[in-house]
Amino acid sequence: MQVLEFASLPSTQIYLVEQIKNARLKPPICVWAKAQSAGVGSRGQVWESVDEALTFSFALLMDRNTPQQSFSLYFGYLFKQALHALGQKEVWLKWPNDLYVKEAKVGGVMSQIHKDIVICGIGLNIRAHQHAALPVCAKEVLQTFLAQVQNAPTWADVFQNYTRDFERTHTKQFFKHPSGLIPLSCAKMRPDGGLEIAGQVYYSNR
Repeated sequence: MQVLEFASLPSTQIYLVEQIKNARLKPPICVWAKAQSAGVGSRGQVWESVDEALTFSFALLMDRNTPQQSFSLYFGYLFKQALHALGQKEVWLKWPNDLYVKEAKVGGVMSQIHKDIVICGIGLNIRAHQHAALPVCAKEVLQTFLAQVQNAPTWADVFQNYTRDFERTHTKQFFKHPSGLIPLSCAKMRPDGGLEIAGQVYYSNR
């Protein structure tokens, strides 16, 4: 996958979405900025700047076998696996799209769909004074992750593996929903990436 490297961008996600919509760039493509001045997170939230971070977005043709609402979960799992391959085995993926070390958030994943293209953005704090961070080499992490994407497992394989992770890591976690905090201790993963809790099904919009 071609990687376009920038010293700084307001937002890799906004930049890549605009380039894709205007047909200036085509998938597969990755945009990596060493600094962001106006990064965005899931649900349109602002991604707060830190001293050093890995911030990138990439575009791929959609895999029709991956549920659209679960692309962030899918790529988040691959990113977590890339970090594990580099020895950062304490990182875990909180449903549906947040990267944690113990109880501290160190990164996040978001995805958008344009026609038959999925555009995914990932941010990882590497050095920060007021936020949790993971001291890794940004370029090494990016290269390892893109290699994972190149040889991507099926959604069925990711779902099976993530379900095991979920049962181990989410017993004391909560999901922030517009209706309030929902405990995940009794949640059951559905094959499409949703969560079933007390008969109610929840999906990610991220």
